Amino acid sequence: MNAGSAERGAGPPPVLLRVGLRCATGLTRVLGPLRYRLGDAGGTAAYLLDRPRRRRAVANHLRCAPQLAAREARRRARASFREYGRTTVDFLWANGLDLDRVRRHSRVDGIEHVRAAQEGGRGAVLALTHHGNWDMAANIGLSIGLRLTTVMGPVGPRAITALVVWARQRNEMEVFTPDSAARGLLRAVRRGRFAALLCDLPGAGPHVVVDYCGGPVDFSTVPAWLAGRTGAPLLPVCCRRGDAGEPTYVIEVAAAVPVSPGAEAAAMQAVARVLEAIVRRHPEQWYPFGPVYAEPAAARAEHSFPTL
Repeated sequence: MNAGSAERGAGPPPVLLRVGLRCATGLTRVLGPLRYRLGDAGGTAAYLLDRPRRRRAVANHLRCAPQLAAREARRRARASFREYGRTTVDFLWANGLDLDRVRRHSRVDGIEHVRAAQEGGRGAVLALTHHGNWDMAANIGLSIGLRLTTVMGPVGPRAITALVVWARQRNEMEVFTPDSAARGLLRAVRRGRFAALLCDLPGAGPHVVVDYCGGPVDFSTVPAWLAGRTGAPLLPVCCRRGDAGEPTYVIEVAAAVPVSPGAEAAAMQAVARVLEAIVRRHPEQWYPFGPVYAEPAAARAEHSFPTL
């Protein structure tokens, strides 16, 4: 890792947490597909017990699709909680997973856009949202030869944040904290790395309001800024759980979004349009548990996902 990377000065997580993560990973490997029963149980429990997030999820699904009956909106909200539970157990399952095994469980649609970026020699910027499984996206990216860099803020207590960073670094990711991200991301992309960045829930960073999933939503402008500064392509990406007959996970990589000087807002609106179409096809893999629409960035920075 470069100086200034994630949790600078924090060191590795406590030994007990690392041992616990390895034990949990081993359990999910032993269970195989049965691990999803654990994820479903945890997601259902969170749905039942966390009334504020449950109500927000129902309201946000209704905002995204106003034609829904209330009963269907509640069903989608329950499905979102269960799917997030499955995402959590797959984070454990995929920790340090052999890349050949990752390839057997995945497919990349639009890989030609990735290969074109690699041939250009300046890396790329991958723009994602909180939909599907971004940690599996990283593992699949590594399995097809991408060198990945990302930014990660706190995800709870300092020890838990350090544990998640450590797990991602075990999967060969370069991770920066928000305060050191700009310079690190520029260097990474100019070295030919792929910067994978979540666009929604931008926190206190630079952002723009885009039309996304039925209303105005804050999107980070960092992906467009980074692409514009480096000349790297800006690629909208989603990693979703596969439908029946598909691999466990499918990555969809869209064609590069043009980025003109000073037009980061237009570029991020184009990214939002592409990713929204995927959310609408797979709404159960969207995680709208907190404020999504027309909220001040400072208020939205307080949102966190359920702990399962």
